Order: sequence, then C-alpha cells, then structure tokens
Amino acid sequence: MSTPAQLRESYLAFFEERGHSRHPSDNLVPHGDPTLLFTGAGMNQFKAMFLGKGTLPFSRATTTQKCMRMPDLENVGRTPSHHTFFEMLGNFSFGDYFKPDAITWAAELLDSWGVPRDRLAVTIYQDDDEAEALWRDGVGMPGDRIFREGEADNFWPASAPSKGPNGICGPCSEIYFDLYPERGGMPPEGPTVDGGRFVEIWNLVFTQYDRQSDGVLEPLPQKNIDTGMGFERAVRVVESLAAGRTLESNFETSLFTPAMAAIHEHVGKQTTFGTKEGVHARRMADHVRAASFCIADGVQPSNLKQGYVVRKVLRRAMIDRHMLGADLREPWLCELAGTFADTLGEAWPDLREARSMIASTIAAEEEKFASTFYSASQRLAVLADKTKGRGESELAGAEAFLLYDTFGLPLDLQLLLLDEHGLGVDEETYHAAMAAQRSRSRDASKISGEVIGGLIKSLGSPLPQTEFVRNTLSVEGARIVDLILDPEAPEDGEERVLVVLDRTPFYAEGGGQVGDRGVIGGEGFRIEVGDTLAMQGVHVHHGVVVEGQPGKGDTCQATVDRGSRWATARNHTATHLLHASLRAVLGDEVTQAGSLVDPDRLRFDFRFPRALTSAELVAIEDMVNDWVLQNESVHTELMGRDDAREAGAMALFGEKYGETVRVVSVPNARADQSVELCGGTHVTQSGDIGLIRIVSESSIAAGIRRMEAVTGQGLIEHVRGEGETLRRAAGLFKASPEQLEERISAAQAEVKDLRRNLEDLQGQQAEGTLEQGKREWNGLTVLVAPVTGVPVKSLRDTAGKALKQGLDLVLLAVPEESSTSYLAAVGARAQDQGLRADAFVKALAVALNGKGGGNASFAQGRGEASADVAGLLESTLEEVASTRS
Repeated sequence: MSTPAQLRESYLAFFEERGHSRHPSDNLVPHGDPTLLFTGAGMNQFKAMFLGKGTLPFSRATTTQKCMRMPDLENVGRTPSHHTFFEMLGNFSFGDYFKPDAITWAAELLDSWGVPRDRLAVTIYQDDDEAEALWRDGVGMPGDRIFREGEADNFWPASAPSKGPNGICGPCSEIYFDLYPERGGMPPEGPTVDGGRFVEIWNLVFTQYDRQSDGVLEPLPQKNIDTGMGFERAVRVVESLAAGRTLESNFETSLFTPAMAAIHEHVGKQTTFGTKEGVHARRMADHVRAASFCIADGVQPSNLKQGYVVRKVLRRAMIDRHMLGADLREPWLCELAGTFADTLGEAWPDLREARSMIASTIAAEEEKFASTFYSASQRLAVLADKTKGRGESELAGAEAFLLYDTFGLPLDLQLLLLDEHGLGVDEETYHAAMAAQRSRSRDASKISGEVIGGLIKSLGSPLPQTEFVRNTLSVEGARIVDLILDPEAPEDGEERVLVVLDRTPFYAEGGGQVGDRGVIGGEGFRIEVGDTLAMQGVHVHHGVVVEGQPGKGDTCQATVDRGSRWATARNHTATHLLHASLRAVLGDEVTQAGSLVDPDRLRFDFRFPRALTSAELVAIEDMVNDWVLQNESVHTELMGRDDAREAGAMALFGEKYGETVRVVSVPNARADQSVELCGGTHVTQSGDIGLIRIVSESSIAAGIRRMEAVTGQGLIEHVRGEGETLRRAAGLFKASPEQLEERISAAQAEVKDLRRNLEDLQGQQAEGTLEQGKREWNGLTVLVAPVTGVPVKSLRDTAGKALKQGLDLVLLAVPEESSTSYLAAVGARAQDQGLRADAFVKALAVALNGKGGGNASFAQGRGEASADVAGLLESTLEEVASTRS
C-alpha cells in the first residue's frame, strides 16, 4: 500500500470480501435532511436504514464518504490532524452483525496494514464489559491498553446519553495510534490525555438507541454498526510507519505534498509545520481542497448557507496567501485547485470533470475579493493604529461591524488580520450590531424544505413513503395518511393544511420543477392544493380547505390541475433542449448551475465566463425552435446510474442520484440528441412545446449566467405584451411603431447636446470657484474649498487644470444630502515637501466613514455627509501636513 489510493481501495475491498456492498459517497450537501448543512459522517446517508425504515437492498455497506465540518475551523493548519473537508472510511451494519465482528475485523484490517499492536490503544464506554472482553480475549489487546471512558468521550454523538443531540446514538470504542512511543510508557489515564502523542484513527459506534427530545433512549428496532475512520489520519499513520519516522502532520503526507510544493514555489519560500507561515500555507491547502469539492458538488460561493461557507474558506485562504507575501490582484488559488484535481481526480471523477468550472469559480471569487480587500485592509490598519494609540487591546465592536457592513470583511477575516497587529475584537458589541441588522432585514419566507422537514415529524412517525403515480393526472381511492393545520399559515381566516396521501399524482418540487397544484376531494370536503413538496420520500400537499372537514383516514380523489401541469411540462422539456443547444453553440464548458421550471416560464442558470452576443442568442433560440418543429418523440427510460452516464446522460452537479435513474432523451435529426437524468414531467413530443422565446440573458454571479424563456401560451402572452408596449411608446413620440427608432435617435442626440451645454456651464462655475479660493499656505499655492452644484467629473477636470495653471495642491469636496464626495490633486512642488493626494483622501475616508483611493498625484473618494465640510477640509490639510514623511 504505497499510495493513498491503494490504502483506500484496500479498506473497501476488505469489507467487500466480508459481504459488504460498496456504496458511493453521498453529496456534500445531504438531500432530504434539512437538519444538516453538510454531510459530516458516513452514516448520514443511512439514517433510514439505522431506524429500520430504509429500502436499500443490503444490510452491510462500506463507503468512503466526502465530509465537511466547520467546528474545528480555527484549528486547521495549527494542529496535525484537523481539516474542514476530509474523507471518512466506514463500514456499516443495519441489523446484521454487531460488536464481535466489528471489533474483530477492525483489528484484522489494521494488522493487514502492518500497524503494530503495541502502538495501539482503545477506549470503550464506561460500562461496556462486552467490548472490553472482545478486545482483550477475542483480539488479544493487552488489558493495560484498554481504557474505560465516560459519556463525553465514548458515547456517540459525543455527549451524555441523556443530553442530546436527538437521534441515532450509542456507546462506542475508539482506536488510537501512538505516534511517539519514544516518549515513554502508556499514560495511566489512557490515550485521550495527550493529543500530541496519540491520534484517534477509527471510531466503532454500536448504534442501538434513538434519543428523544426528553432525553429518553428508545431502543432501535435493530442493533447496528457505524464506523468512521479518518482517511487522512490513516494515511499519516501508514506513511509514517513506511518512512520509519513520524510525519509531523497530515499535510506532510502524499495527499498534500503536491499542493504544498505548489504553494512553496508560488510564495518563493519553504514553510514548516508549527510556524506562523506554516499555518498560513497548510490552511490555504486545506481550504482550497474543501472549496474544490464543494463546488464540484454544486455549491456556489454566496452569502447563504453552504455557499457562505465556501466563500468563507476561500477568503480565509486568500488572506493566508496575502500573509505569505503574494499579490491578491493576480488570482492563483484557482491553479492550486487544479493540483487537487490532478492528485485526487482518479478517486473522485467529479472533481476532475468539474475542473474548469472549479477554476473559473475560484478565480472569480479571487478577483471579486481582491477588489475590496486592499481598501478594507487599509481601513482596518488605520483603525488598528487608533486602537493601539488609545492603549486598547480590542477593536471596538462598532468599528468591526463597519468593516463588515461597508467593506464586506467578515469577523473571522478581521481577526486573522488583527492578529498581525496583536489585537482582538469586542465581539459582544459586534454581534449585537449584527443582530440588530438581521432584525431589520428579516423577511417572511415561503414554506420551504426546512419547514417541511420539521412538519413531517409533527405529522406523525413513522410515515410511509408516498407512492407517486406518474402517468396520470388523477388518482381515485387515495387515502389521507395524515393531516395537520399549517403552523406557518397567516391569520387570514383560511384553513391552510398539510396533507399526506398514501399515493398521489402530484409531482413534488424537485430538480428545479415546482410542485403541482390541483384539488384533493372526498365525501363532503374539498382541498385546493397550491404547492407540493417532498422530504424523505413523503409528499406533502400544501393547500386550503374550501369545503367540509377532511380527516385522517378519509378516502379521496387527487386531481392535478391539467393546464398548470402541461404548461410546466412544456417548459421543462424546453429547458433540456435549451441546455443542449447552449452546449452546441457555446461549447462543452457550459454546465448547468440551476434551474426553475414553472407554468409561466423557465429559468436556466449556467456556468459561462461572459455575456452572450446577439448572434449567439439567435443561434440558440433557432436551434431549439428547429428541434421543436421536428416534433421528435420524448423518450423516458429507467437505467442503472453508471450505465446512464456511460450513455452520455447529463447529470446536474450537486444532485444526488440513486442506483436506478430516469433518463429523458429527445432525438435531433440535425444535431446531438438531448440526454439528461431527470425525474420531472415532460411533453410526449417536442412539438407540444409550441415555440420558445428567450426573453433575457444576464449575469447573476461571477461566472454564472441566467437565461429566461417562455413557451406555448406564455410566449403568446409575451409577444402580445411586447406589441402593446411598442404601441404605447410610439404614442408618446406621436409616431407609428415603424418610426419609433428614428424618433428615439433624434431625442437622444438632443439630450446629449443639452447635457454637454450643462457640463460646460458647471465647469465654468467650478473654475470661478478656483479663482476665488486660491491662497498661499506654507509656501505653496493651494485651493481648499467645498463646492456645491458641481458634478465630481467636472471637479476632476478643474483640479487638473488648476495644477497646470501653477497651483500646488487642490483639496475639494462636494457636500450632498446624504454623502460627501472628495478629491485631492498634488503637484510636484507639494510632493517634494512630502504631501500625497492619497494621504488626504485616506484621512477624509476615516473621518467620514467612507472609502477612496488613488496615488501621490491624484485620489478621490466618497463618505458620509458632514455638517461642516469646510472645517473638515481645513483640519485634514493640517493633519496630513503634520504627519508627512
């Protein structure tokens, strides 16, 4: 096992030989579980199996799971074994084998890797006599290497059994490796007391309880095994044994050495573990690896949920790169991401397939952050100097909030930068300001998956999965499994309910398609359904009772609104054709980033680095409409997931697919056919779409474009609306629609002339101010004055003319109702005396809580309004003069 890939494979093969099914990793964003931000353990995707409710066709599984955890964020790079993203090797039993096999096989596998028994120690739960006997008598582990620990260490999740968190839990046995046996014998307290010497490599959890909200441990219907081995830690152990010395951290293993070498070459220096520079380099490697895997799994940097985490780790990596002396204005983390695609792409093909998309996404984040980072860091440096000047050790919370709110610099990044100044932050005041802002901006939200997730528990447990009857719009004889009043409903007098049926023709929101609407009716009652969602296989119909009183157990007829369903189906099939046409016209670098399909329109988000030209938009629209006019049959087929991908089916990055997938394909006589994995509803012939019209194409994020289009009746209504708008506009110009372009051009030329005349008058006004305000100051000719009613552009021209006419320094400001614009121009004589334009603007930015930039000759900025702009300019002049070099 000379490589990490061989080690990973040996683990999976070992358990396959013992009857386990090798199961793929779940997505980093768990589907159907709103309680989790990221997948944090191998068992997450098997929760239903542990509870005895799952439907997977096996009782033993082994996986290598992509995991993401943030609680140890501050330890990354500082400690040998912590990461944000990591792989977890696992073997699982769902009511099959239990402790004897789990413990025996763990020992056998470590033996096969050549891990010496005399460098292992194990911990068990405090009253688990069975586990102790299995380790001592069954495996042969010496008794002085078996340690009983309490609830905090050996009951998983790591907490007292009666104190939560709720859910699947049980006692566990942890396996530790002694990295430094030369430090002496085994500590009498066990391996948990010395984290620097011992590293936990494997946790065997004997899951047998379901913790309830009141702390009661309800026995599960079956006893299970859930194990987790940190892959990066295992690689460190095995490679340390092979090298005959202990590697200092996971970052010194072959998993990271290519990335570390790239970082060292980039910054022009070697770093070592345990130093400040070593922390920066290793944290950068960890964070870029984490972001790469998240982006490959469909998470785009944003300010919400998982996207916020990706943006956060990328910006922390950028700060680390800055600390190592690199220029952030030149993106490079995107190149480091390519190193991980090279080294890990064989084990994780999605990482390799998404390589270009990962690189472009990270590069866009780097460019976006660099544009604000330098002004933010300069402002932070000024505030830090003032804080230290006052003899304080913490930046004021209000100032920290200003750095976040105005410059977009989050608290954790501020702390990284302030650490270089030896400062902290008054976090209590900062968080109070943040809470006040959130309170002001909190919006009411539509019923969502998160709400539904909680409501499913309210509806009753356990609920059977809903049978979705796909090929019909109406199902008779359905039964109401459960029904509750919607707790999120407004107090408007309507009886809003959430209904679960045993079977339904209603499509639940998913894959970008909105949920169906329609009617659920039975004897003496009628419910108008406005939306349908699903969670954990349960369809929840969200509606209003308009007649009678429906109840649990009632028989009913569920009928989908025909017009809405068919309009949605037209738009969904059109989305597939639009996707294929985009790739045909723009190239295979186009990948889907999201979609929304409803009865009124379709919206398609895709990764592409630039705006589309008019010619490209026409070509794409023509290709789709040609496809529609061919009236090709739309085919659907159930296939194995791997077979579908080999057949060329497009899968959406970030979507979770089962072993069997539904493939939707549409042939094209003049181009490649459209083939996608999709569970949504579609038309039967491409001609059913009618025609398509692209109505907009725009940017929604760095590297992400959005296209909106209409079909069918929606297209007809759109064209009618455009025609009416054209007629009204023509009426305003007292012209026919055919004459409108000519009239608008003439009006634009007239406005341009008027604007030019106005700017000339404003320039003359500014020059008059210049003549009146010139004065001598410290041997220099200066102009320092507030100016009203003059645009900043005119002031820039005036300042330039003033220097050419012999002035040495110009410092002007334009006071407005809610802000103040300011600029400084400094000639050669003044610069010789140590005066700089950017120094004046920096001082004004601090005084006015604003921003600005420039160079020694010219600088400008904008800040808050001031009651005494003239006095502020004069005090700034004297302040900068007194501190010049």
